[in-house]
Amino acid sequence: WFGKQGKCIQQRLDTSDKRKRKVDIDHTLVYTKMNSDDNATRMIKIIRDAAQIHIVVATLLVTVTFAAGFTLPGGFESDKDSLDKGMAILSKKSAFCAFVVTDAIAFACSAGAVFSYFVMAMTYTPKIGGELEITLTKKEQRMLLKTFKLATSLLFLSMSAVVIAFVTGLYATLENSVGLAATVCVIGCLALLIYVLVFYVLYTEATK
Repeated sequence: WFGKQGKCIQQRLDTSDKRKRKVDIDHTLVYTKMNSDDNATRMIKIIRDAAQIHIVVATLLVTVTFAAGFTLPGGFESDKDSLDKGMAILSKKSAFCAFVVTDAIAFACSAGAVFSYFVMAMTYTPKIGGELEITLTKKEQRMLLKTFKLATSLLFLSMSAVVIAFVTGLYATLENSVGLAATVCVIGCLALLIYVLVFYVLYTEATK
């Protein structure tokens, strides 16, 4: 009798331990899921906050590069008797051609960045219900991150092209003054050096 009672008690204890372990596992899964949701919410908020700043910069670049395309350095030919009336005066200079090309690249990249941020706002907007609720699937979150990276890359290319356009535009108008033109080019290229330095610092910190 004592042996049977001992087996029954042992079985009940084993069952209780299994239930306790199952509850602990369930609690762990719930805690992990909550942390995952919190991280996803934080990621979406960071991306959306950054995109709001980036789209302002991209819009300014679109405006500036668009205006620069119609206010070319050196001006236009205004002689009524000239066959080149209305054409750019410096169109035959290499520096001017470089200015036009880089300005067009900057405009295209900044416009592409604006469109990418617009797509992000239209497609990957989580619903608001008191607090930010995660309504994006894992695939949508990956697409959101890829779109943000693409838009940021386009914005960086546009900023780099604007610097080159600035340098080449000034060089085209100051070509007769070699010393001043070279000084302007060196100072303007410092912006590109700063870009590289910032990315190098970020890369080295991320790989530590």
